[in-house]
Amino acid sequence: MPPDHREYFDRVYRKVDSLNLSPERSFAYLDSVYRDFPSPGILDQTRRYDYKGQYYFYEKLDLQNALVYVDSSLALLSTPEARKKYPRQYARALLNKGEIFQYEKNRESALFYYYKGRKAIDPVKDSCTMADYTQRLAMTNYRQGRYADARDLFIQATREFSICGVDFRSMAMAQSDIDNTGMCYAAMGKWDSAAYYYDKTLAFLSKYGALFADDSVHHAYIETARGVVAGNQAEVLLNKRDTAAAYGKLAESIACNLRPRHDSGHALTMMVKLAGVHLAQRHFREAQGVLGHVRATLDLKPIPDMELAWRKLQADWYERTGAWKEAYRELSNWRHFKDSLERSGGGTAEMNFPNELQHLEDQYTIQLLEQRGRLKNVYLLLTGLTSGLLVVVLLLIVRGVRRSRGYIGQLNRLNMALKTENRQTQLAIHSLNESQAGYLQTLKTVAHDLRNPVGAIASVLTMMDQQPPAEEQTRTWLKLIRQATDQSLALINNILQLEISAGKLKKESVELAELLETCTGTMQFKAAQKHQHLRLEVEPMILSLDREKLWRVVINLLDNAIKFSPEGAEIRLNALRGNGEAQISVSDQGIGIPAGMEAKLFTLGDEAKRAGTAGESSFGLGLALVKQIVQAHGGTIGVCSKEGKGTTFTIRLPL
Repeated sequence: MPPDHREYFDRVYRKVDSLNLSPERSFAYLDSVYRDFPSPGILDQTRRYDYKGQYYFYEKLDLQNALVYVDSSLALLSTPEARKKYPRQYARALLNKGEIFQYEKNRESALFYYYKGRKAIDPVKDSCTMADYTQRLAMTNYRQGRYADARDLFIQATREFSICGVDFRSMAMAQSDIDNTGMCYAAMGKWDSAAYYYDKTLAFLSKYGALFADDSVHHAYIETARGVVAGNQAEVLLNKRDTAAAYGKLAESIACNLRPRHDSGHALTMMVKLAGVHLAQRHFREAQGVLGHVRATLDLKPIPDMELAWRKLQADWYERTGAWKEAYRELSNWRHFKDSLERSGGGTAEMNFPNELQHLEDQYTIQLLEQRGRLKNVYLLLTGLTSGLLVVVLLLIVRGVRRSRGYIGQLNRLNMALKTENRQTQLAIHSLNESQAGYLQTLKTVAHDLRNPVGAIASVLTMMDQQPPAEEQTRTWLKLIRQATDQSLALINNILQLEISAGKLKKESVELAELLETCTGTMQFKAAQKHQHLRLEVEPMILSLDREKLWRVVINLLDNAIKFSPEGAEIRLNALRGNGEAQISVSDQGIGIPAGMEAKLFTLGDEAKRAGTAGESSFGLGLALVKQIVQAHGGTIGVCSKEGKGTTFTIRLPL
């Protein structure tokens, strides 16, 4: 398979979006780029098909052309090798095809591809792809009027997108799901809850949208989203009978999304709503002005739903202004147009997709149980044969026991000798433990006494840094003293943390995903200094643990991974659930650990100390402290490494 060129095509698609071309010209530009580019990868090609397919599905509602581009993506991903390398793209293509069949009211095909899509997601363990799936089910429930179910799924999708990582797509999808949660509450008539989620959407955009404000395309999207929320807030205000404020929000929404590269379709929807408000307030001149603008827009770009709404409002306007003949004519046109839309089969099939998918899963489970039943019959037959053999073996054992009674006395004597030797060994171990405890206590006392003078040196250095600049040589010496002081304080703190027991832990219920996100956020800047990338994948779970101690464990492992990895490397932090335990792993692509050194990693001493890839220093205490904390939680830690290839540390904690 040819390699992919993500960065190059990122620039291509950003340029297409920034040019604000018509769809036809955008497609022509992309086709020319791909035609001139030698050997684009599978990801590069599926990206073009997704770009075109989403336009035909979401903008044109041209299901036939949308299906052509989805099938083109699936054809590229048809081989086992391609599906293994691009599992997320394969899963999304299956979900896209299921959604198209759903709009066509092809129930069996829609269920089949949704089911295949979910099965493709399961092995990936990727919250971003699962969030896509959850969001689609939420939209399906919303369109079919199951607003409470849709609300719960939108909230779940928001949570899944929030642990995807800080990228623009995850941010955009998460804010959309928060806003859609508000729309579900609005559809249920719970206006205070709807207003709360609309405000929450704006707060989310203010907090995370600023990270992407430098990109003009992203900035336009964020402003469009704010315009959409303003329109939703207008609906809340209308239902609270605050018409003046509602006018302001509708005007804000329309002005925002009528701008180039914004959502003119949403602006048209808000104009239709504004015309309805004018009619309700008997502002006939203003209503006719807005309706005229909508009519001119629909003549250029027909939109069936908006056409239907416009005809109904125009008929209402004629009726309220006393033009009965025109009102009757326009109302007849509205009814004919409405009937034609219903005959065309627009909308989604009326079925509960989550329940149907669960039913399909149950049928599959029944088939598996039937197969297992047949296997059990075979096992029973084998068990009978095995039982017969066991009887024969037992007879042979009894015969052997009778012959071996003469050896029992000798074995008893050997057993007594072993017990005596074991007692002596236990006494020696106890003595060694007492000696080590005394050594650790002395070491902690020395470290405690050293912390105050070393801290005083650090304080003096801070005061000297605030003084007027000194000579170059003096600044060099001060920098060296500062580095030595910081290293000494770190060493002292590590010594004082040694010998942690389970009784010293302050356990509480901790959301593991939140804790690990905090760890990656803390170490992100240190990794950026070496142009390294931190990747987080975590399954939601709650554990009873000491938050500060486990934070120290993960920070220590991430710090080692950064220290012993080259520039530009990728470091992965994963957390999975399995076999009744939480498995947390930190993997790097660094220098690895020599085979003879692995046994010494978790002990105190200098044997395992090495400098990092950029000359970073090491004290040899960190992993010893990590092991103590993990064992105090009732867990274990292991390491798998290949010199020159990388290292993976795995922590297992009971759930």
